[in-house]
Amino acid sequence: MSTKRRLDLIRPYDVELEQHLLGSLLLYNDRLDRLAFLEPHHFADPLHQRIFEAIKAAIRAGEPASPFTLKNEFENDPALKTVGGTGYFATLAQLARHCEDTTAWAKTVHNLYFRRNMVQVARDIQDAVQDAPIEYGPEKLAAHAERLIADAAGAASLGSIDRFRPIGDVAAEVLRDLTAPKGAPSVMFGLRALDELTGGMRPKELIIIGARPGMGKTAVAAHLARMAAKQGHGVAFFSMEMSAPAITLRLITSEAFDSGVHVAYEAARRGQMKQADHDALIAAEGDLRQLPLKVHEGRGLTPAGIALAARRLQGELGSTGNPLGMIIIDHIQKIKPDRDCRGNKVAEMTEISNALQMMAGTLNVPVVALSQLNRSVETRGQDRRPELSDLRESGSIEQDADVVLLLYREAYYHGKAKPEAHAPEFGPWLSRWELIKHNLDIFVAKQRNGPEGRVQVHFDAPTSALKDK
Repeated sequence: MSTKRRLDLIRPYDVELEQHLLGSLLLYNDRLDRLAFLEPHHFADPLHQRIFEAIKAAIRAGEPASPFTLKNEFENDPALKTVGGTGYFATLAQLARHCEDTTAWAKTVHNLYFRRNMVQVARDIQDAVQDAPIEYGPEKLAAHAERLIADAAGAASLGSIDRFRPIGDVAAEVLRDLTAPKGAPSVMFGLRALDELTGGMRPKELIIIGARPGMGKTAVAAHLARMAAKQGHGVAFFSMEMSAPAITLRLITSEAFDSGVHVAYEAARRGQMKQADHDALIAAEGDLRQLPLKVHEGRGLTPAGIALAARRLQGELGSTGNPLGMIIIDHIQKIKPDRDCRGNKVAEMTEISNALQMMAGTLNVPVVALSQLNRSVETRGQDRRPELSDLRESGSIEQDADVVLLLYREAYYHGKAKPEAHAPEFGPWLSRWELIKHNLDIFVAKQRNGPEGRVQVHFDAPTSALKDK
C-alpha cells in the first residue's frame, strides 16, 4: 500500500558558500592540495559538481584551472547558460575574496553533504517503516535502518574510508603479487649495503634523512637524485636553501667522481681548476643532461605549492619514458606551513610532515625529505651519534615517516680537534684521521616494514660523492 510521506525534511545546502569556494580554487589552484577529502558529489548544485570536477582534472593534468581555461569546456553547458553563461566563472572569481580559509569552507561543504545524506536516510527509513508489510518484524526493520545509517555514517570522515574487504579477496591479491614476475623496487639507493638492508624506496613512502650540519645531507640527496634518474625514474629535486646552480655543481662534481676524476666542489666553484678538470666537468655535465632530473628552487614554498609543482611535473613526464619516480626536498625546516601556526614549531612540523606523507600517497612516489637534527647531539661528549629523538620538533616527523635515516661522520668532529703539526698528539690524530676520513655512517633508525641497522659507505667530502666501501 502506497502512503503519503508525512515528514518532508528540507535538505541543507548553501549555494553561495559553494560559489565562494569554487572561486577561491579558480584563483589559487595550490589550495586544492589541502582538500583531499572533498569530492564533486559533496556539492549540492550539479553545475558546481561539474565545475569542481573540471578544476581537479585540470590541476591533476598539470594544467592551470582558471575562469579563462574552463570557458571552452563549459561553453555549451545548459545549466551554465541559465546563470549567465561563461561569465559565471568571473563571478565566482570575484567571490573568492570572501573565502579566507579554504579548508574550513570545504569542510562546511562536506558537512552539508553529510547532513543531506542523513536526511535522505531518514526519508528512506520512514518509507521503509510505512511501506513494509505487517508481517515484517521489528528486528528486520531495525537491521535495515542500521545498515542505512552505517552506510551514511561512513561519509562523515574527511579522510578516505577503506571499506572492509573479505579476507579471501585480500589473500588472493597477496598471492598474485607473490607469484607475479618481480621487477626492481621503485627506487634503489645506489649503495649496496643500504639497498640490502631496506630493499630500496617504495611508492607512497616518506623517507626522512636527518643529520647535523656538515654530515653530508645534501650530498646524500644529490646521490639519490642521480641514482634514481639513472634507473629511469623522473626526479623532482626541491632545493629549499641552495640555489639551483649550487646544487647542480655538486651533482656535476659527484658525477665526475664516478668517472674517476676528482674535482673538489670548492675549487670548481672558484674556477681554480686545471684544463683536464674543466674538461671532466664538461663531460659530467653532458652525462647529467641526459637524465630525467629536474631542480626547483623551492624557497618560500608551502607543502601545497610543492605538491602542485610536483603534480605538474608528473603530468609533463607522464608522456615520456621516465615518469616521476621520486621527490627530494632539501630540507623540511625550510618549508613554510600552509597556515599560520602562530610560531608553534611543533604544529608547523606536524602540518608539513602530514602534508608530505599525503603527497607521497597521492602521487604514488617515494618522498625523501632532509631534516636538521637538534643541538642536543653536540652536548654528548665523545659519542655524538644521532638518535630518533634528535629530530628537530621530532614528534610528527618520526610518526609520519616510513623510513628514517640518520647520518654521522666521525671525521667531521675529529677534523675540528686537529692539533698543531708539531704537537705530540698529532701523530695519533693523523692515524685516526686516515682511518675515518671517508666514513659515512647511515643509521636506519626506523623502517616501518623492515629491520633497523647501520651501514657504512665511502664519502668524499670535497666532491660530495658517495660509493660503496
